[in-house]
Amino acid sequence: MKLTTLPDELKVRDVMSSPVIEGSENDTAEVLAQKMEKYNIGSVVITKNGVPVGIVTKTDLVWKVVARNLKPSEVKASSIMSSPIHLVDPETSIEEALRKMTNLKVSRLAVTYKNRLVGLVSVKDILQVTPEILEIVKEHLKIRGVTVSRSSEGYVEGYCDECGEWSDMLLNVDGRYLCEECRLELTKRGVEE
Repeated sequence: MKLTTLPDELKVRDVMSSPVIEGSENDTAEVLAQKMEKYNIGSVVITKNGVPVGIVTKTDLVWKVVARNLKPSEVKASSIMSSPIHLVDPETSIEEALRKMTNLKVSRLAVTYKNRLVGLVSVKDILQVTPEILEIVKEHLKIRGVTVSRSSEGYVEGYCDECGEWSDMLLNVDGRYLCEECRLELTKRGVEE
């Protein structure tokens, strides 16, 4: 991967996970869970003739199988997968991919080229290689005249002073500790004013 300092220069192809572990609609939840464990991954893309048709995540296994006390060896992927799976092109900017994930309220997108699955990109993939995105949020706040301080140890863990949710990425903004989402919301409000 080519190193870069500007997030808008990064494309989905630069941060996506590839190859992707695939499964079929007839795979059982047990088989999918075994694949996740074997490859240390959080999701399996369900394909039909090489074309992605859905995705099963660890959360799907917990909520749709375990929480309902269903037998994993009897539950088919087709009944628990999220479908349709949302797609993105490898040449899409990471900014556009993040915007799409936010709008769709998903944390992963299947990366396809000529209708073939070539990778998977997640919010985690993007944030691991682009900590500059967090710096951009802080920069927007500074432009608005909001002081952002950060301890020498990095982010603080605790409850957000705005929404009350637990976060391990709190930053002090004008004397209040805010989570990433509340900082983004503050930035959006500043842009709209």
